[in-house]
Amino acid sequence: MKRLLDDYIFDDQLRYEAHTLIYRPFDANEIQLTGIMGAAVLCALLADTDEGDERAIMLDDEEQRNTFFIRYEREVRRDNGGLFSTEVNALSQAYIEIANTEVLMHICRNDRLYDLAIGLVMDYMHRLVREQVYDHIYESVEWRMPFARWLFDAAFDETRRQYLLSINWLDVAAVYTLSEQLSKAPSPLPPTFYFQGEDAEQLMEKYFYWLWQQVQAQTAMMPDAKVQLAELKPDLLEGETNWDFLQTELKQLEPEDLNLFRKWMNQWTEFITRKLETPEKEAFPKPVKTPKFKQELFADTVLPCPSENNYVEVCDYIAERCRYDHPFAAYYHSRTRVQLCEQLTAIFGWYVDPNHLGKRINSHKRTKNR
Repeated sequence: MKRLLDDYIFDDQLRYEAHTLIYRPFDANEIQLTGIMGAAVLCALLADTDEGDERAIMLDDEEQRNTFFIRYEREVRRDNGGLFSTEVNALSQAYIEIANTEVLMHICRNDRLYDLAIGLVMDYMHRLVREQVYDHIYESVEWRMPFARWLFDAAFDETRRQYLLSINWLDVAAVYTLSEQLSKAPSPLPPTFYFQGEDAEQLMEKYFYWLWQQVQAQTAMMPDAKVQLAELKPDLLEGETNWDFLQTELKQLEPEDLNLFRKWMNQWTEFITRKLETPEKEAFPKPVKTPKFKQELFADTVLPCPSENNYVEVCDYIAERCRYDHPFAAYYHSRTRVQLCEQLTAIFGWYVDPNHLGKRINSHKRTKNR
């Protein structure tokens, strides 16, 4: 099988050689198109011909185009092709070569081949942009603790993301400007505290899920993991709602940006406080009807609700909670089993039988004393 970008002579005026499309009109200077523009015109002209079939050029759907781009990058690797900066520069040079002329239409020979070539160029440049900025801001700027640190860093990256995502690759001036920028040291950019395609609450949900995974992994190494998790929550809440460490950097922000940052952090404070201090509603069902009494014990967010009538899980729940919840432990040791079961019934939402619980506790004690 031939390579995708092997040299090819179309006629006396047009040839593809050493990864460069060369057009030599009889009455004008030679024009050279490199990078994806040259390759796209070559393959558009060869598609659906015997030569194109020998090179396995297929461009009809997204999967075929992705294969085309992969093959292109493999074959231009030794020319440093396929890199974002290289391709932007090559496209900028191509636009300079064909500026203010209809030469590209003349090379492509008709509208459909011209549209195919230009479509390949646009698709490929968008592909390179996605590789640069990813589909989501938390892929571009990986999660880091605390949330304030991630938010501040992500806001500066988002400015560049939105700029690259908005570029019209048919706009000659925009491509030339970007090429010039890439050739120089990057200049400081203002932050952008709204993230394209992202909902604020969903971003916080995703960050919290990542954060909780880190915390659980940290405490899982300890034999009393649930106790450690419960004791860690106050410190976690304090650390995640304090952004004093950013005061020097925040002073550099414009007033409107600083105001947006504070709005984010106010919402985050409410969000994580709710997550850490409010029991999960789905974990504990609504209580069944119970005798009238004053409820003194309530669900927390550390331990899950035991399965109904599973007194092994109830005993484990009592033992674990006594280890980190001192008021709960005091109640357990100072009240009758009937009173305890009333409280547990209110917490779990299903009737906790004092006799069944007593038998399980006594069984556990006998096993422990053997």
